[in-house]
Formats: sequence, C-alpha cells, structure tokens
Amino acid sequence: MNTVWQERWQALAEQLGQMSITYSQSSNPVDLSLHALTESLLAFGEDQFDFFWNGFSTGRLLPSMVLPRRHVLRATLDQVAFDMAIIQRINCQRNQPGLQSTPELADKLAQMALNVASDEGLLPKCSVLTYFNKSANIRLIPYAPMALIGIPFSATKVQKDFLAIPHEVGHFVYHHAPGLAAQLHATIPLYPDWINCWLEEIFADVFAAYVGGPVCGLSLQEMLLDNSQEKFVVDDGVHPPDAVRPFGIAAALRHLDNKQAADSLDQLWQEQLATRHYPHDFTPHNSTTVASFDQAKELIAQTAVLFLDFLENERGLTRPKPWTSGNKADDTLFDSFDTFCGSHTVNQYHLKVEDENVGVYKPGGSLENARSLGSTQTWRDWIKADSRANPGTHLPAQAWVSVFTAGHWPTKGPEGNSDGGI
Repeated sequence: MNTVWQERWQALAEQLGQMSITYSQSSNPVDLSLHALTESLLAFGEDQFDFFWNGFSTGRLLPSMVLPRRHVLRATLDQVAFDMAIIQRINCQRNQPGLQSTPELADKLAQMALNVASDEGLLPKCSVLTYFNKSANIRLIPYAPMALIGIPFSATKVQKDFLAIPHEVGHFVYHHAPGLAAQLHATIPLYPDWINCWLEEIFADVFAAYVGGPVCGLSLQEMLLDNSQEKFVVDDGVHPPDAVRPFGIAAALRHLDNKQAADSLDQLWQEQLATRHYPHDFTPHNSTTVASFDQAKELIAQTAVLFLDFLENERGLTRPKPWTSGNKADDTLFDSFDTFCGSHTVNQYHLKVEDENVGVYKPGGSLENARSLGSTQTWRDWIKADSRANPGTHLPAQAWVSVFTAGHWPTKGPEGNSDGGI
C-alpha cells in the first residue's frame, strides 16, 4: 500500500508527542490529566494503526467487501484526530478567561454521577473532563478510564443546561461497566424488534432519573419540545420517538417512590402532546409496518422498571440522595437544581501516567483502575496480540471489525448529535 498512510500517522504522532510535552510541564491537575490522556491516545493510536497497516500489508487480515482497507486506515486516523481536537479544545477552553468555572462545575456534576456507579462496584473508578460543545454528548474512548462529556456553551448562563450530564454518564456506564449491557438485554422479555434498538437510550434516561431525580425528567421534556414535528414522531433506530420517550423516565421515578413527581410529569407531557396533535402511531425504523405509540409507551415504561430492578436487586446499587427535591413539574425543580449546584461536594478523580501505566487517582491517593498505555482492558487486546503472535493465521473481517470499531468509539448524545466527535 502507498506509504502516504504511514506519513499521515507520523504527522499525528508528532503532534500528539508535542502536545504531551506541553501538558506535562504544567502543575495544573487538568493539564496533567490531558498529558495522561494524550499519552494514552498516542499509544493506542500507534498500536491500532500498526495492527491494520501491517495486517493488511502482510495479508494477515483478510479483506472485507464492506470496509475496504483504505477506509479502515482513514477512519482510524480520523478518530485519533477527533480526539486530538477535543483534547486541544479542553486545554484552550480551560485557559480562556471567564470560562473556567463552568467546566469545573460540569466536571464535578459528571464525577458525582460516575461515582454513583463506581462507589457501589458497578463501574471501576473513572475520571471525567468536560468541554464546551454545540450540544451535549459523550465521547466513548477505549484507551483510558475517562469520560469526555460535551456541554452546551449556554451552560455559562443557564445551569439547567447541565442536566443532560447524568444521561451522558449513563451511556458511559452502559458501555464501561463490565458485562452490564449484555445483562440488561438479558433482563427484557421477547420484544418487537423496534424497541430493542432503544435500550441504551432508555437505560441512559433511567440512570439520569436515578441520579438527578425529577428535574431530569422535566429537562428531557424541554429538550424534546424544540424538535420539529417530523422528528417528534420518528423512530431513528436509536432513540425512542420524542412523543413517547418521557414516559420511560416518569415510570422510573414512579418506581423510585417519586409518584407525585412522576404523575405531574406525565400530566405535563399529555398537555404538550395536545399541542402536537396527539400523535398515535409511528413507523419503526427500517420497517413498513405501523406500530402504536400506546404500545411503545407501555414497553418503554416496563423496560425502565426492569432496568431499575436489575441495578438495585442484581447489581446492588443504592440510590443516593437525588440532585433535586420537589413533586411538581415546574420551574421550582430548576430552582432546586440551581441551589444544589452551589452546595455539593464530590470525590474528584484525575488521570495520571505512572511508568507505562495509566489510571486515576484522588489528590494524595495512589493509582486506581490502572492499565498499560494503549490497552483497552477488553478482549480486543487479546485479538490483536493473538493475531500478531500467529502471523500464519488469517483473520477474517468478522473478527477484526470489532477491533476497528473499538467498542463504539463515536460520539453519543441525548439526541444523537455526533458529527464525528466535534
């Protein structure tokens, strides 16, 4: 293959190396976390690129008709570059006068949500860094125990725009809590195909209710109401249609003994549905058979309760005091959240490199959840090592595609706004 691909990787590697040196010269915990994150990305990116470059060059990796090797190399370099841009964005924003306090507060809120899972052993200890983005999202990186969460620029003035954070953390927990996703899917009964595609989003909404309480249900409704009518009733194959999605978070709150708040949220949403002409059916993604919103509402609510039962009864989670109190779905919930933002404390974790390992630590503490630089701590590492150790064994595309995608490396958001990570 043309060596231009090696030159492209080398260009990224040199810039990552310079970024790492720059961040390492600071004593600021955020810059030191960025140093560790950059070193992790460099090690992972180098290993990932080498695996595919050499694998395709030697014939160890068999070709795919769906994913040509040029596409695999381009997408791998693009993913590395997307993360480079986010690391640079975090550094730039944290050094911009007047902006530091907002991502610092967002970091704390996200860490609080992460700790709900990690303090009970559902999730290994992880750190978080937030950054300003056009909309809320999370970047699921495979190479370091860190959540990278985008928050809206408007959060500098409007604190309720932080309220997508628990949902984003829910995505992180879904993907990084060992065995969780498979176990959640095993808890549900035989459903129509269309709802199975929504399970991750339902879980993220349930986790938001678990952490934040009723205010997250009200925030979700506000977020959905500024969507067009077309999007309001469509099944995009990932998210439940807007028209029925809020009933899942209300069912979760009702199951968590927030019945009054859940009833108030349901009543408010029924009033909003009246302004959208009471949509009653939809066409599931990749289907031509119409389904009813009544059935979707029932199944979403049922799934939310099943997920909560699993978290508490099977995985032993204990719900902390939610971020807000109140039983009425109105602005008093947002007022309560504003008060909460000024009064909380949190065990904050930072990312750090020690020798050839990266892990997290609390100030004054030792390294936790450590892994070797470049490792994903998943079976994907084994596939790469075994393939390299057995160059005479040809790996089919069905085996290497999971290494290529690296466990959902794209960006996820409450409304699916990815745009390649930026």
